[in-house]
Amino acid sequence: MKIYDTHSDIFDNLYRKYRKGVSDPFLTDHLSSLQEGEIAGGIWVIYSESDFDIISAYQDALEVFAPYERSFTVIKGLEGLRNVKDLATLDKLYQMGIRHASLTWNEANHLAGGVKGPKEVGLSALGKAFIAYMNEKKMIVDVSHLNEISFYDVLNEKPRLLIASHSNSQFLSQHPRNLTNEQLKALKEAGGMIGAVAARRFVSLDSLKQNIKGFVDQIEFLVNIMGEDHVMLGLDMMNFLPGYVNDNLDDLNSHSEAQGIIKEMFARGFSETLIKKISHQNFEKLLQRSLL
Repeated sequence: MKIYDTHSDIFDNLYRKYRKGVSDPFLTDHLSSLQEGEIAGGIWVIYSESDFDIISAYQDALEVFAPYERSFTVIKGLEGLRNVKDLATLDKLYQMGIRHASLTWNEANHLAGGVKGPKEVGLSALGKAFIAYMNEKKMIVDVSHLNEISFYDVLNEKPRLLIASHSNSQFLSQHPRNLTNEQLKALKEAGGMIGAVAARRFVSLDSLKQNIKGFVDQIEFLVNIMGEDHVMLGLDMMNFLPGYVNDNLDDLNSHSEAQGIIKEMFARGFSETLIKKISHQNFEKLLQRSLL
């Protein structure tokens, strides 16, 4: 069954490997794995953990991806906007085809507060202007990585297209990037969606549950809180990242193993209708809304 992954750092990997002299890192690092896992696309990003020229980085990533673009349905995204200092730069990225962004990558910056920054930092005036621009352009606003104050500040700005691209339930795993039940309910009430993330400690702090079974526990919990029309898969595979430390699940180490999620949902008694919604149909509805 086809899957859309609502959070992958593929574009980040492409520009980094390309600059190290790898002519086609999509072919060497991703193509066969995506095909084996039946990954049809999703939201693929460059993340901003440090300062660099985001425009040139994305230009390199898109150059590498160009020969494959028609084979995948991809929303081009930005994980963190520390390197997008003003609306003119955001507009330039929009003109390049970027249609998704989260305001921070854990840090507090000129736009909002992240989960590793001061708890009291909320959405700035410029952050509100960025949300207004994204609403006007029908860009997807991503609340993963925000601290709690900024999370609710963003919701108060009423984003037209709202997701937490790669987060889980904090009730099942007390990771700071996971969302409380109250946040999950607020996200649903705002018309938002969530991509369940397959990173170990996001799934469970219990090492015996850091596997696909534990991941489907998270998916089931999210569906119970938010409803079947609001849950997707935001896998966050890390096997291709520089300095990779195995933070993915014991039996889900790359996109090639993603069909194991489908098998476990069937084994758990999920209906085919529900599985299709989680694996691809909810993402397709999000994509359609962004194109209307």
